[in-house]
Parts: sequence; structure tokens; C-alpha cells
Amino acid sequence: MSARRAAPWMLLAVTTYTCAATEDMDFVAEHLQEAAIDNRLLTLPLSYTDNLTNEDWSVQLSAFASRVESGNLRLTGPGVGAGVRRQLNRTWAILGLGFIDGLSFSGDTEQRPVAPIFSTSFPVSLPADATLSNQRGDVRLWGLGLGMRYQPESRPYSIAFGVLRERVRPDGYRVDYRLTSGESAGTAGTLDYSTEYSYWVPFATIEWRITHGEWQFSPRFSAGVPIPTWGWRGRISGPGFDIAGDTEKIGRGRHMGDSFGGFGFGITYSPWGLTMDAGALLNQALLEPRIHKGVDRAWLLNFSWEP
Repeated sequence: MSARRAAPWMLLAVTTYTCAATEDMDFVAEHLQEAAIDNRLLTLPLSYTDNLTNEDWSVQLSAFASRVESGNLRLTGPGVGAGVRRQLNRTWAILGLGFIDGLSFSGDTEQRPVAPIFSTSFPVSLPADATLSNQRGDVRLWGLGLGMRYQPESRPYSIAFGVLRERVRPDGYRVDYRLTSGESAGTAGTLDYSTEYSYWVPFATIEWRITHGEWQFSPRFSAGVPIPTWGWRGRISGPGFDIAGDTEKIGRGRHMGDSFGGFGFGITYSPWGLTMDAGALLNQALLEPRIHKGVDRAWLLNFSWEP
């Protein structure tokens, strides 16, 4: 077969594979939220650029802009945080931190399977292909935490660890669907993932500081483990029905609350006390789509300031 004749068949094969590989709406709605949780765990206000004398205090403020995409679906928005440090002696300090993130769910019309996993009984034929539209709602994250910081005297590294109380609240997190395949083709309704998940999150980070003139470079590794995990919750409505469920209650497991580990690299201009986290930007852009299948792109731009 000539290259010219083969080209249309190759294109058809690629297109067919792409369509077959498209993740269903439940799968993507879950992973968009979990990517947002990863963004926050990677940017907790725990990094400090100097050493304090005994009983001194210091504070830091942080802010980020984020965007997570899957196909035509988007979860975007800002987050802000604050940290406080109280030096106990030459090597140990106590840490306090808090944050609040407000993300918006939006998108464009797209084709994606509808295959809810939060229930086993539906009055329509599912799974089925569908046209999805009118994506809307918010995902809010907020939390408070306490920790300790160990900075050996005359050493370039520090270790911080502690526990965080975090809440994740999808609010009005909805999308409209119209089934386009199967016995129920033409049926239209709404998928709604509004709920609230609460976690205790043990966290730890190890960081190095490299000073060069007025600049400081701080590679680090951060990890967190949300406890407990929760079942995936959702609701589907349509003509004459409205069904809500939870995967944990029907024996389909706990899906919300993945452990996380990621890399950061702070670049600080010391006279201003201003840090840009280039490592978090690269970590999320390169690794988040591998960690959470279905996430196509993840962008995270984080700054912190120590006045």
C-alpha cells in the first residue's frame, strides 16, 4: 500500500485509539481534585531562608496560581497560605501554617463516557458515550497545621515534619450530559460531585540551602499522606430519577486520598525575601500527568515572601 493510501487508515487508527482511551467523567472528576490536593501539599509554607536566634519569631506569606486540565475540562484558581516560626533553640523551631485555595471548575463541550462507579443500579443503560457541557462549580481546600523544624547548626539542610487538618469541598461541582450511545441514547441529565472530604495529613519535607551572593537556591523533597481515604461520592439525575452513592458503601473501595511526594526548587532573592518555586512548576508539569492518569496538563506557579 502506498504512503498516500495508507495515511487515511493510519489517521483513523490513531483517532480510534484516542477515543477508546478517553477516561470517563467520574475518573477525571476525581483526578482533577486529587491533582489540586497535590498542588497544595507541594506548596505548604514550610521553607524558611534564614536561621533565627533563640526565641525569635518569623512569618511568611505564600500565593500560587494553578491550572489542571483534562481534555476540555479545567480546574483553575489561586491559593494563599501563611506560616509562622518560633525558634526554640539553635536547632529546633515550632511551625504553624494555614491555607485556603479557591478553584473553579469549567470547560467546553466534549465527548466522554459516562460510567458512574458510586452506585450499582441505574434506570438508564450505563456506561455509555455522552456529550458533556455546562461544567461548573468550585473546589475549595483549606487547612491548619502544626510542625517542628530541625536545622543543625552550621549545616545547609533542614527537616520539617508535622500534621495538617485539611478539608476538600467540591461545591456545585457539576456537569450536564446527554447520552449518545446504548439503549438510553438521547437521555439527558446532570452529574453532581458536590460533597466534602476531611483528612489528617502527616507531612515531612527535607530541604537544602545553597547561598550565592544575594541569591539562595533551595532544592527540597516533600511528602504527605492524607488519612483516612474515602469512597468516591456522586449523584446522577435525569428524567424521573435522582441517584446518589458512595463507592465505599457498595464495596467498590476508597478512592479519595492519595499519598503524595514531589520535588521543589526555591529561587530566592535575599534582599527582598522573595522566593519563586521553579521546582514545583516543573514537578507538576512533568510528573502530575503521570501520577494521575487523565490529567493532560498541570501548571503551578508559587511565590512566597518573608517580610
